[in-house]
Amino acid sequence: MSKIRKLNFFDKPKLKELRPFLNTEDDNLFIDILTHGLPGHLQYYLPLKYKLFSESYLLTEGKRTLGLITVNTFSGNPYKINISQLFFLENHYEVAQQLIEFVVSQYGAMGAHTFFILVDDKYYELSQKLINSCGFRQCANEQIWEAKKQSFKKKRNMKYRRFKNSDVKEVADIYNDSVIQYYKPTLLREEKEFYESNLSGLRYATEYRYVVEDSDISRIIAYFKIATADNTNYIVDFNYSIGYDVDFETILSFATREILRRTRHFKMYVKLKNYVNTNEAQKVYFEENGFTCVNTKNLYIKDFFRLIEDFAEEDRFATIGGLHNSPSFKVIKEDD
Repeated sequence: MSKIRKLNFFDKPKLKELRPFLNTEDDNLFIDILTHGLPGHLQYYLPLKYKLFSESYLLTEGKRTLGLITVNTFSGNPYKINISQLFFLENHYEVAQQLIEFVVSQYGAMGAHTFFILVDDKYYELSQKLINSCGFRQCANEQIWEAKKQSFKKKRNMKYRRFKNSDVKEVADIYNDSVIQYYKPTLLREEKEFYESNLSGLRYATEYRYVVEDSDISRIIAYFKIATADNTNYIVDFNYSIGYDVDFETILSFATREILRRTRHFKMYVKLKNYVNTNEAQKVYFEENGFTCVNTKNLYIKDFFRLIEDFAEEDRFATIGGLHNSPSFKVIKEDD
């Protein structure tokens, strides 16, 4: 008989046979578990709004470990859940389904309303399982491009500084304005999701966050972060206001200098989000400058908020569904 239980320190040897299907570019899952093991174990008993660290669960059958799943809440919004790790035995997709359904039920009962998971586009079977069996829908995709250039030009009228929590309104506006209209209902973010917590230093991946100001108008026109899990591979993720004179060379020039302050030997990558209105221009720039796309991940989302479009064009109704997509109420349109 199979059961799902919390992961503990002594489970590390049992995971060797499992294959990682998310975050496969490194083996630092164990470091994350061991680093956050104690506080992570204690927080299992806390309400969702107080959870700060990732939580992991094992699916076992007797003495055999079949799979593992790790989730974490979004910074500033504990009711959005990110499925960050998924390990299971080769071709045991029913194990993945059980683990995903478990966390959706577990955290949905605590009040979570949206679940996100990024899956490499080469895992077709897992993607089909998410859609056909777990009730997720494919929303968009993200790509990681390796920056081949070593030097970038900087414009003089741009001012760079570290992000401050007082910048959240402007930064949230820049991000939300850049999201393509089609994706806005799902991917818009609240201001509180951009706040930098005092406990951010305890995260597994190190992040450095910055804003770009136009010196002529004293206004924030771009926001970006540099993230690394190993101090060797750095990912730059940025958003900017399309109506201002911001180019990729400007941001990447500064990002390169910031990384060089910390290490001389590194690889720099840039994230391309196909759900923002600057993605096509970014892709053209990457191709023209010899960048290489090294990874594409599809974004799958499950939420309990549904938009009903089966009525007249002028009518729009939002329903809140149960854990198995069953509507909590019906909207009946009466005849005139």
